[in-house]
Amino acid sequence: MAAEDARYRESSQFKQWSFSHSQLAALREDTNAKAVSSISERLSERLVSGTGAPSGATSLPPSNNASKANTPDPEGGSPSLPEFLTAAEESTLVTFYVSELLRAGDHAEFSDEIKATAAVLFRRFYITNSIMTYPPQEMLIVALFFGCKAEGAFPRISDFLKTFQREHPEEILAGEFLLFRGVRFSIDVKHPFRALRGAAMELRSLGDIDSKRIDDAERRARQILRFSPLMTDAYFHYTPSQIMMAALSLADRGLAERLIQATFHYVSPPTESEANTPAASGSSGGDAQRSNPPTEDQATIIGSYIRDRVLGTVEACRDLLHKELPERREHWADRKMYKAHILPLRKKLNKCHDPDRWNLVELQRQTREQAAKKADSDDEGAGGGGRKSVDDDAAVFGGDLAGPAATKRRKVGQVNLEDPFGGAL
Repeated sequence: MAAEDARYRESSQFKQWSFSHSQLAALREDTNAKAVSSISERLSERLVSGTGAPSGATSLPPSNNASKANTPDPEGGSPSLPEFLTAAEESTLVTFYVSELLRAGDHAEFSDEIKATAAVLFRRFYITNSIMTYPPQEMLIVALFFGCKAEGAFPRISDFLKTFQREHPEEILAGEFLLFRGVRFSIDVKHPFRALRGAAMELRSLGDIDSKRIDDAERRARQILRFSPLMTDAYFHYTPSQIMMAALSLADRGLAERLIQATFHYVSPPTESEANTPAASGSSGGDAQRSNPPTEDQATIIGSYIRDRVLGTVEACRDLLHKELPERREHWADRKMYKAHILPLRKKLNKCHDPDRWNLVELQRQTREQAAKKADSDDEGAGGGGRKSVDDDAAVFGGDLAGPAATKRRKVGQVNLEDPFGGAL
């Protein structure tokens, strides 16, 4: 147990993507504030120059009030900026698009691990990147494609395009490195699915629990794991084993508590006065415990103190998962809910998104052009307008690449002779 915990604490999921509730809320507020600041500057420049609203602003029908957000004041005042999304509204949209991602994964018949990895990467990306900066409807497809490769499945890009009715590979590939960089190059995601299989095996080994009850609890817990942790922030706050125990508790609280009690089973040895009583001396369990007493570290790990802490953590995670049970799939797909809560946010997003980063294909083209221009300028500065010389390359490695022969040729070349081989014979 301790070894498993130590290995998890060395993973990128724990080191880079585990936060307290206050830390995660502060990160989202900071990301939102930075996005509003940068987008305001770009939109102001466009409004002053007369370029107008962001590209793609007609993809959704604007409301009557919002349609005037990007027009100059007729009385000669400064142009008005649109109303930006708040951090809470961004979080709501991210959750909605995660539900769309899971529906797309079901349509493509991807495995549970691929869908879960894609959803976690999508959520990670929008922790440090605003949904107003990069288009979520494009990034969710990129996340699915990236999740396939992260889980060892490598679909052909042509087949992937047909599955999601896309025409050009650039529509997916343009955002791939963007996603990779946005998740801090951490693509290893630890899931609770294997832990659930291990918990079911552990419960069966106890021998006094009905097998059908275990099967039903495992099936229900797996349904919860396929949806609830991905629709909430569970992966940012809890370990995979804690998420598994919370899902098992939602499926069958009795089995979860029995498993925890069986794991943290240490009971302090009896005192000398208790050991002399007939009950204590006649107990075979007590003889076994006295003959092979646990060490101090084992007593700390499997004692009642750690057990109570684990129960408290599992209960908190249980409450979080309970907010998004699998039955809520129908809620996120309901058209009335969409029109009442999601469509207004999408209209708002359509007005306030970043005009320079919303088109991923164009953004990738501009990035490549800037990189090419920078490389050309570096070559001109280093080589006087041409390619770098052998001496320039040698300086990188701290020595002469060509060796003594090049030194000799340079010395001969410095002599002012009409013919390096002498006069005519």
